[in-house]
Amino acid sequence: MRARELPRRLIGALRGFGFKQWFLLILNVVLVAATIASLIGLNVVSHTLESVRTSENFRGESDMRFAQIACFMPVGMGKEETDILSFRETLDSKLTEQSLEAPENGSLYLDAYSTAADVTAASDSSGNVQVEAVAVGGDFFYFHPLQLRSGSYISSDDLMDDLVVLDEELAWRLFGGVELSGMTMTINGEPFVVAGVVSREDDFATKKAYSGDPGLFMSFSALKRLDESAAISCYEIIMPDPITNFAMGVVQESFPQEDSDVVENSSRYSLGHLLAVIGSFGDRSMRVNGVIYPYWENAVRLTEDYAALLLILSVVFALCPLTFAAVLIIKYIVRGYRTVKKAVPEKVEAAIEQRREERLEREYEKKAGGE
Repeated sequence: MRARELPRRLIGALRGFGFKQWFLLILNVVLVAATIASLIGLNVVSHTLESVRTSENFRGESDMRFAQIACFMPVGMGKEETDILSFRETLDSKLTEQSLEAPENGSLYLDAYSTAADVTAASDSSGNVQVEAVAVGGDFFYFHPLQLRSGSYISSDDLMDDLVVLDEELAWRLFGGVELSGMTMTINGEPFVVAGVVSREDDFATKKAYSGDPGLFMSFSALKRLDESAAISCYEIIMPDPITNFAMGVVQESFPQEDSDVVENSSRYSLGHLLAVIGSFGDRSMRVNGVIYPYWENAVRLTEDYAALLLILSVVFALCPLTFAAVLIIKYIVRGYRTVKKAVPEKVEAAIEQRREERLEREYEKKAGGE
């Protein structure tokens, strides 16, 4: 019966609303909707980029926690491949000290490194094209899984380092198509073979961070042959993180580089990190250590800014409804307390009076029976 009466009472209460009550109701409904929309937007933004979630894929069904760390070196202070090999040896010993063992036919960590350089690309059917080459090593395309249009990726396991991967823009400029596996071309006059063609990321952040100019991917060792001054400017790794900040501590201690930026991608959208982004508002736009971020890091930083803004909006929008709800709850608690405070003594007094009347009635009946 009470459940049936609830809608009728609710409608009756709404009919009794004045302008102030209607205004507050509509305002809070709109703010609640805005809060929900901001939280949905925050979730969408934090899942925009695949490149910061590779530790989840690497972990698979394992119970072990992994962290994805990225290091960005200042211009003129890059690393060599020998530095990477030395760090891997140090990392192996660190993991052994922690009694962490790799699964059978597997590995406890995965890494990649890269740098960028301007090169001249050409094919038999086109003239020279000035492009940006991203020279890579390790498992670069595991961290940056660009969609293959044809062919295959390149990796450090390839027998030869003269393979290249073109993006669609350059493929059309040089060859007029994308089915190019095995085709030959030159980079700075040296012969190379096309391994595959990829499409660039199509998310909003990368579109803003990447210039859209044609580009290619080649092995770091091949770029080193073309330019002896080439140095690694970005290093990325997925490794075990059995306790908080273990992975970050190992990288900062064993892969030192003055003025480099070291970030943990696996926690880029955590509440603590977003609060740190908000706290560094303004300072983030100033780079004084000589680090030039690759386009994928600029895309991540853009989504961080959007995520931080959406977090602020969520809190601001939620303040009024939460305050209003808290006031109503306190109001009803006080009203209930007052009602109970008034009703309980009355009920107690009525019960006492009833018992007194019953006692007097029994005494009267007893006297009447004695007579």
